[in-house]
Amino acid sequence: MEAIALLPLFIMIIIYLAVVGFVIWFAISHINAAKERNRILKDISVKLDTLHKDGE
Repeated sequence: MEAIALLPLFIMIIIYLAVVGFVIWFAISHINAAKERNRILKDISVKLDTLHKDGE
């Protein structure tokens, strides 16, 4: 009978851990996407600088 009383507590802990895990996954995904965007923008900037220097 006491095990049934603990069931809601376990369910709340599982839901809490799932939410925390989702937030961490989302943050890591967002950071990786931002790094990739910055890398691409840096490559474009270097190419534009090269074109600008060649044009002078």
